This record gives sequence, structure tokens and C-alpha cells, in this order.
Amino acid sequence: MRESGAVTEDQRTRLLAALGSKLDADGGLRVVASDTRSQKRNRELAEERLTELVRRSLVVPKKRKRTRVPRGAVEQRLAEKKRRSGRKQERKFRGDD
Repeated sequence: MRESGAVTEDQRTRLLAALGSKLDADGGLRVVASDTRSQKRNRELAEERLTELVRRSLVVPKKRKRTRVPRGAVEQRLAEKKRRSGRKQERKFRGDD
């Protein structure tokens, strides 16, 4: 994978970062399948898993677009703070009784 010409340098970096824990000491990736008794079918399953693993690793996550907090949410938060504050003020002992 490190010398593969099938991926660009950017993709290689992304793959190595995503698959870092799955690489062995030589830098190779090992995918094993022993689901069936057929060696051929197990090989096909391993290839499918490898394909899916690489496909998921190459997906570039979308950048998060920052948005403003809606005015209603701000007003609701402040109103709740005022209610809580009022409740606590009512609990206070006043010596003028």
C-alpha cells in the first residue's frame, strides 16, 4: 500500500491514518475470512471486506458549516435562567418578616 501507484499521495495518507491500527509490522494489511468451508468463497469474502475497508477509509468527511444560534433558542435559554433565578430568590430568607 505504501508503494501502490493506484492511489494518490493524499489518498495514501488518508488510508494510512485510517488503517494504522490494522497494519502489521511490515506495513501490510491482512484481511481474514473463515466464514465458510470453501476456500474460494472465503477469499472472495476477504476481498469484499478489503474493498469495503478501503472504500470507507477514502471517504473525505464534509467540513462542518458553522451556523448562528437561533434567536428563539437564545431567548428561551435566558427566560429559563430568569425563572431559575426567581425560584432561588423566593427561597432566600428575608429578615423583614
